[in-house]
Amino acid sequence: MPQDKLRVGIIGCGGIAQHHHVPSYLRSPGVEIVAACDVSAEAVAALAALTDTIAYTTDDYAALLREAQVDLVSVCTTNDMHYPVVMEAIAQGVDVFCEKPLALTHAQAQEMYAAAQERRIKTGVNFAHRRTPAAQLAREILASGALGQIYHVSAIYAAGAPHYAQRPGTWRNQREKAGFGGLGDMGSHMLDMVLWWLDTGVDAVAANLRTVVPERLQAGTGAPMRVTTEDEGMVLLNYANGALGYLCGSYTFTGRGYDQRAEVYGSEGGLMYDQQHPYQLQVWLPEEALEPYTILERGGSLDRPYTTILVPERLQGRLPGEPQRRRTVLMDFVEAYQRDEPFVFAPGFCEGLRVQEVLEGIARADAARCWISLPL
Repeated sequence: MPQDKLRVGIIGCGGIAQHHHVPSYLRSPGVEIVAACDVSAEAVAALAALTDTIAYTTDDYAALLREAQVDLVSVCTTNDMHYPVVMEAIAQGVDVFCEKPLALTHAQAQEMYAAAQERRIKTGVNFAHRRTPAAQLAREILASGALGQIYHVSAIYAAGAPHYAQRPGTWRNQREKAGFGGLGDMGSHMLDMVLWWLDTGVDAVAANLRTVVPERLQAGTGAPMRVTTEDEGMVLLNYANGALGYLCGSYTFTGRGYDQRAEVYGSEGGLMYDQQHPYQLQVWLPEEALEPYTILERGGSLDRPYTTILVPERLQGRLPGEPQRRRTVLMDFVEAYQRDEPFVFAPGFCEGLRVQEVLEGIARADAARCWISLPL
């Protein structure tokens, strides 16, 4: 890079920007957040208060991309704005780190990916849970082939707070702004994770999406609003490697908080991942495959067949001097960006497009009440 600092702009200054993107940039050496944009002046002010380097603020993302002299933008807007903001950034030659899902539709995601490829734009998509230490270990074990031929994969990512039906409506309840509800919002993370773990694609999907609460009172105004996104989605998947799969993304798991789990079973073993235990993994593996890992609790009994192993320190991602904090996918993106070598990073728009295609297949399968083959 010709200048000393990587100059970053934030487009969309709400919670995900304030609590995830900004802290990740502030913990990345050689980065300055120099510009911020949001339709809410209050959100811009709240984000600008987190750092003293922001010199340019606006409510016009196109103006920021033209005038603010940024190298990279984080796109943290509502989902419907990902496409126009990203396409304008690409047109201006600005690199992009985008929130998930990448777009509202497969067609939009295809156009975004193709334009970025043509202009050689560096891209990242915030499938943040790849950085969970237990997910890193699951990827390592699956890549080693220790589980043998993969037979089955199940994955759940669900939220559940008391009095869910009484919660006010937001843009996440509107299909034209969010694209999806619980399945797309939560399940997209697990789709990316499982495809990353297995290093394979999806051949076909069948799905059932359900809106449990069809009407809510709009946040801020209290006016009635119709809910057009799903509260829960359940999906059956045929993977290209021959495995069968199940996926659930939901907001309706009352009392569970955030519940992210996955199980993978193969001819030689299995593993069970639970985000609530980020530094350990339950596995059933041949003894030689267990040798590199620290065993926390030995399995083998009828009531506890699986062995619990510790995630090795090299995969924990703890930050020096901040042992309670871990590296983020965004920090990995910045590190790859700053290397004095060709840019290589995943998850980027390629992975975002892959997930978007499966989401589109899921929407079609639900609407038609039949299996949909992929690729589309």
